[in-house]
Amino acid sequence: MGWRENMGSITLPDGRVLVGASFRGVFFHTVVSELRVGRRNVVNEFPQRDDPSVDDLGRKARRVVVDAYVLGQDHFAQRDKLVEAFEAKGSGELIHPRFGVLNVALDGDASLKEEADKGGMTRITATFVVDGKTVFPAARTSTVSLLEAATNAADEASEAHFAEAYSVAGPSVLASEAIASMNKSVAGLLATARLVSSVEGLADIVRQTTLLSSNIASLIRTPVLLSQSLRSLLATTVQNVNRPLLAFTELQTLFEGNRRTSATSATNSTSTSTSTRARVLVNEAECAALHRRLALTNRARILAVAISNTDVVQTGDQATALRDALLHHLDVELEDYDPPAEVVAALSDVRAAMVRDMALRSEYLLQRSTYTPAAVLPALVLAHRIYQDANRADELVDRNDVRNPAFMPARALEILQ
Repeated sequence: MGWRENMGSITLPDGRVLVGASFRGVFFHTVVSELRVGRRNVVNEFPQRDDPSVDDLGRKARRVVVDAYVLGQDHFAQRDKLVEAFEAKGSGELIHPRFGVLNVALDGDASLKEEADKGGMTRITATFVVDGKTVFPAARTSTVSLLEAATNAADEASEAHFAEAYSVAGPSVLASEAIASMNKSVAGLLATARLVSSVEGLADIVRQTTLLSSNIASLIRTPVLLSQSLRSLLATTVQNVNRPLLAFTELQTLFEGNRRTSATSATNSTSTSTSTRARVLVNEAECAALHRRLALTNRARILAVAISNTDVVQTGDQATALRDALLHHLDVELEDYDPPAEVVAALSDVRAAMVRDMALRSEYLLQRSTYTPAAVLPALVLAHRIYQDANRADELVDRNDVRNPAFMPARALEILQ
C-alpha cells in the first residue's frame, strides 16, 4: 500500500480506485502518479566534428504531474478552492499518496476540465516542480582585509610612539648622530630594492630614497614625517617585490639587525655629556624599534600575498612554517622589548589576525601525503596514476630526490594532494 493510500479513497464504476491527496490543504482525489527527473545536459556540436561533447550542468528540477479529480454535489466549491490554491503566491505543501509530503510550486498552468457527460466531477491536470531549500549567499568577513587593517593600525601606533619618544632638540651632536644613524638605516632599506624587477617600481624606490636622504636633516626634527617616509619607502619596496619569500627573509634580516642597537659614535665622543649620550642611545633604540615593527607588519603583508599564490606557497605545511617563524618574532618583540601598551595591543591584533587568516586560507593549499607504489615504475606512469597528470612527473622526482626518473623506488613517496 502506498503512502496514506486509504485516505478518503473511493472506487469508480470502471474499477479505478481514487485515493486522497491535497495541495495547500485543499483535498482532491488522484489515481495517476508521474515523476519527471533528469539532468541539465548541454550538447555541444561543432562544425566538421563528428563527436559532440556534453556539459553536465547539474540535476534537473524534479516535476510531479498530477491528474486530480473533485467529485460530488459540492465539486464546484472544491474546484474553486483548488483554483485559489493554484493562484496563491509562492510554494505550498503537496501531500501525495506516492511521493509523500513535498514542498512544491505550480509549474505553468493548471487545467480544469468540466465534462457534460460526467456530471458532478471536475478533472484537474497540474504539474508541480519540487522547490528545494533556497540558499542565500552568506556574508563573510575577509580575513585578508582584517589583517591589512591590523597591520595599518600597528604601523600607526608605532609611528605615534616614535614621534613622542624621538627627539634631536639640544646639542648639535644629537642631530649629527641622528643623521648618520638614519643614513645607515636608509642604506639598509635600499638594499632590499634588488628584489624589485619592474623598472617603474625600482624608479619609485630610488626617487623616495633620494628624497628621504636629501631631506633627512629636516625630517629628524619632525619624527612623524620621518617615520611616515620610512614606512612609505618600505611599503613601496614590499609592493613591488616579485620574490615574496626572499623578501620575507630579507625583512627577517632587517628585524634581526635591529634587535641590538649600538651607540659607538656616542660613547667614543669625549665632548658629549652624560645626558647627551643618553639621548643618543634613546634615539637609536627608538629608531631600531620602529624598523623592527615595520619589518614585522610588512612580513605579515608579504605572507598574506604569498599564500594566495600556489606557485610561491604550495602546501599548508609550508604556510604554517612561515606563519610560525613570524609569530616567533612577534613574541620576541612583545616579550623582550616591552613596547608601550598601545603598540602591544596593535601587535597582538596583528598576531590574532594573521593566525585567523592562515588557518582559513591554508585549508585550500595542497597537503603533503605519501604514496607507496607496488613496484618500481617510471615517474611518468606514477604521475599519471597519482595525479592523472603526467606533466607532474618532474615534481615527483624533485620532491623525493630520485636520481633516475625512469626508476621511481617502491617505497613511501611524498606527494601533494
